[in-house]
Amino acid sequence: MRIAALLAGLFLCAAASEARACSICGCDPSTGTLGLDRPGLGQMRLAIEDRYLYKESGGGDAYEGERENRALVRLQYSPWNSFAAQVELPFYLWKNHLAPDGTIDDRGHGLGDVLFGARYELLRLGGLIPRHVLSLIGSIKAPSGANDRVDLDEHKQLGSGSWDEQVGLWYTLGDFPYVAYAGIQARVNGSNSRNFKYGNALFATVGLRRSFLETRRLYLALDLQARNAGKDHLAGGGFDQDSGGFVGYTTVSAGYALTDNFLVRGTLQIPAVQALNGTQSEHPTAFIALAYDLTL
Repeated sequence: MRIAALLAGLFLCAAASEARACSICGCDPSTGTLGLDRPGLGQMRLAIEDRYLYKESGGGDAYEGERENRALVRLQYSPWNSFAAQVELPFYLWKNHLAPDGTIDDRGHGLGDVLFGARYELLRLGGLIPRHVLSLIGSIKAPSGANDRVDLDEHKQLGSGSWDEQVGLWYTLGDFPYVAYAGIQARVNGSNSRNFKYGNALFATVGLRRSFLETRRLYLALDLQARNAGKDHLAGGGFDQDSGGFVGYTTVSAGYALTDNFLVRGTLQIPAVQALNGTQSEHPTAFIALAYDLTL
């Protein structure tokens, strides 16, 4: 039962990491939303995740490129069946910014913006491992990452310098070994001290996961994800024309429970449909994560 609960709970689906309009969001298929990912009653989950991201925007003298490797420590706790809370601590192992000629003109590393999230189940039907679950999820991102680096270029910062909020609904249909799920979320971004503001965004996910082997320790998942973001508001007024727009993703994941309480997961997120504003380029994003549950 603990294996089933672990596998049924450890794939988290969010909408995707994006091009320039989302260079600070950290939103991806394995972070932040508590859509499906939650520990069991009275348990704490410790997860460590690593993400590699590469994105580009603008052309000619306005070209910018970003390459980063971000580690994430996630703590989740469920004091009641219907409620779970989490905190995420991101740390950039390295974040490189590319100049118009393609050379690296800045290297940064350090703490990013800390996120606090929670999930409350509005509907839970079907016993210990419920068949139907409808959850309200929300998060607040604090401006803990450095936002005054180098020449104050927004895309060279480790944090947005703003308080941002996200709220959404998640529905899960469980028919073990299958789990189907869908979610929609809205993110409202604040302004930093320079009055720069990343565009607000809407995210959607629909997916299916299946467990395999007699032990059910292996699962595979396929998601279709979408993100639509507004243009970034510039500090001096107006909008960044090379920001925002629509992206649709195909995301594949695999997880394996090494023990009843310890799971390893890999995820690949591939941009399939793009209707981005101005000049922007999406690339596949890869994630690998380890998660361990302990009973308190």
